[in-house]
Amino acid sequence: MKKLVGILVVLLAISVAFSVTAVTLNPYLEGNLWGKVELDKTGLTTDLGFDVYSIGFGAAADVDGLTFSLAIDLVAPSVTLDSFTVENEKASASWYAAKSFGYDDGYGLSWFSYYGTTKGTTFVLNLKELGLQAATQEPDLLGASDRIALRGAWDIFSFSAQTGLKDLKWSGDVILEASLTPFKGLTVTGGVDASDLTGTPVFNYVVDVGYVLEVGLLTLNPYARYSDALGQWVGLNVGYGIGVLTIDANVQYDIAANALGAWIQPVISKDGIGYAGVKFVYNYDFVTPAQTMELGFLVKSLGWTAGPVSLDVFVGSGDFRTRDDVDLVGFGYEILTDVLADWTNISAYVKSALSLEMGSFKPTIGASGGYYIKDSASALNVNVSFPVLDLVTFSASVDILPAVDWSLGLYFDKYF
Repeated sequence: MKKLVGILVVLLAISVAFSVTAVTLNPYLEGNLWGKVELDKTGLTTDLGFDVYSIGFGAAADVDGLTFSLAIDLVAPSVTLDSFTVENEKASASWYAAKSFGYDDGYGLSWFSYYGTTKGTTFVLNLKELGLQAATQEPDLLGASDRIALRGAWDIFSFSAQTGLKDLKWSGDVILEASLTPFKGLTVTGGVDASDLTGTPVFNYVVDVGYVLEVGLLTLNPYARYSDALGQWVGLNVGYGIGVLTIDANVQYDIAANALGAWIQPVISKDGIGYAGVKFVYNYDFVTPAQTMELGFLVKSLGWTAGPVSLDVFVGSGDFRTRDDVDLVGFGYEILTDVLADWTNISAYVKSALSLEMGSFKPTIGASGGYYIKDSASALNVNVSFPVLDLVTFSASVDILPAVDWSLGLYFDKYF
């Protein structure tokens, strides 16, 4: 109790302090609260739990050209300054606790794509009217040099450059990257990584060229890359769509490997009816020489519902056990190969549900099952669930294949 009172006092003090300085305080709680009463073939289990991922406050301010972000973690406990920015009409200066020079899933600066995508404590000075930005970085990697970077971006051209300092000495490396879009559709990007310039210089380079041309319903995307270490190839992406038909294709010649690869995937699909697609893959190795061909297909329902009944049917190449309903990949989500090498590499998978409403009683009865011809693997499950007193959920599940298993119970699961 004393600990709880202490936390409440701290929260109140923080709230009061921030309210005085006109800071917006956003409390957050991330975790999973769960409870269950479950009976299965091993016995009866009664359990509960609360998994706290994080609890605290996110604080942000925007006062007189100053913005900053704080993370106040009451679990650690810790107060972390994530970033802050001071700015006016001509310029801005920003400090970040952890920022990448690369894309970093959308959280980075996106100044560099090929080389030097380091991450660490970063400062950025933005000269708005000139289109120029400068940055320094204290990298996370132990022993790495401090980085200094420059970025310029205008209508059709942008460039980024960086080098390093270590113990007040030049690190002996320079990284340059640039992008040019001379006209709509054409993009040329490239980069050079020069290291050990004070000793035995080493140079790495890459150039990418891509063009997108749309002619009616047809999209053509020729592209090429030339690099000493990041691959060498030329290729063409083709896309075509009209009504329920789409055709995607690619052909690529790998210069370094002296190999040709191509695939084509025509698909017919319509919501409420279904999806039917075929994918043919062809590869030729000029060195061996040798060729390989693969063929895959997928036929599935799309939105089959009739009142309270829903039905999903999948038939295609590949193993149904690769199906991942979380990441939406694998069987049923993409066309897998190959049935040319082994025609038994085919699966069928069916999932159905019946959702009823009988006053306050709203059960859902479901069944799912799959079969893989190649190794005769099978799965069959029947389940029923319904809310109880609008508080918890009763669920019963029976696995019939590949082995008999069962469970039933009352469950409550809430993510914050």
